[in-house]
Amino acid sequence: MSESEDVYRKLQKHLDTGPIGFPPAKSGSDIRLLKAFFNPKEAEFATKLSFFPSNLKSIYRKTKKQGMSLEETKDMLDNLVKKGLIFHADIPEAGERLYLNAPLAVGFYELNVNRLTKERAEAFEEYLNEEFIDEYNTSGIPQIRTIPINAAVTKENKVMTYDDVRQLIETHKGPYSVQECICTQEKEILGTKCKHSLTERCLSNSQTSIDRGDARELSKEEIFDLLKKAEEDGLVIQPGNFKEPGFFCLCCSCCCGILSNVKNLDKPSQYFATNYYSEVDADLCSGCGTCADRCPMDAITIEDVSTINRDRCIGCGICVPSCPEEAIHLRNKEEITEPPKDLMDLWLKIGNKKAELQKAAKNQ
Repeated sequence: MSESEDVYRKLQKHLDTGPIGFPPAKSGSDIRLLKAFFNPKEAEFATKLSFFPSNLKSIYRKTKKQGMSLEETKDMLDNLVKKGLIFHADIPEAGERLYLNAPLAVGFYELNVNRLTKERAEAFEEYLNEEFIDEYNTSGIPQIRTIPINAAVTKENKVMTYDDVRQLIETHKGPYSVQECICTQEKEILGTKCKHSLTERCLSNSQTSIDRGDARELSKEEIFDLLKKAEEDGLVIQPGNFKEPGFFCLCCSCCCGILSNVKNLDKPSQYFATNYYSEVDADLCSGCGTCADRCPMDAITIEDVSTINRDRCIGCGICVPSCPEEAIHLRNKEEITEPPKDLMDLWLKIGNKKAELQKAAKNQ
């Protein structure tokens, strides 16, 4: 193995220690993917970071052993942030910035919207199918959750704040922004155009994304207008799987890496954090098939009337408002799943669950 190859293997092993790992691939797709995003110097530097936020001084204690000055360390960190290769958090009251490793997804892949090349898209798709989708689903605790569109919710539904997209937007301090979906960009680069008209559909309150030119700022009213268009376009609302997420993905099953892959499984609903499911009133249903055409997970079949497979329904509610007979209703699940407090809490729960599963497997 060459010295350059060794750097990328070190980074692969380092990223694999995170809550959402980066397992090795027999084909070498793991290394090809890392090479597509990191140059050797960046790859070596990234191994000095952790998956927990650290300030400049604590990171410098590691990098000075390699002869880097404090200023060089800061420049490298801010360059990695600018290139969308690591996470960061600004703490205004402390007057400092914290840095941490980002997993592949949801992580540095999504942060490279508008910088996707054919090489990156091909490497990601190969690695996703070979190793990463299984790693993503290992713990059973997803990084994003599914919440219903507003048009599907009625006064009969019990809706917690973390399941109400309007309330979640209201709690954001801003800025509000939207950017292109990297999944639709990837599919178009690889030769498949999204079936939906709305492709600028990833919402966040990230000032960094605006400063990088990846996102454009919107008013709160414009965000609500965009959500309405997403409902009409049949897109699934997927915020981060914690109580106050900083991003919302408006996803389709023809492009979204998560929806499109999990859709191929027999019981996709078990891989989604959702508190709802759709139910058909057979007495009202005319069997027109509109709901089946709208369903992103192929959960609906038509005989004389519509039938919804609970093992496939993810509670997005897209089928509800489009029914001309008003025969479909959104129902609360008997057991409510409360999301983690924040990203660190989510990662901790994922890590603990993976450790629990690994221990159980060893004891079998």
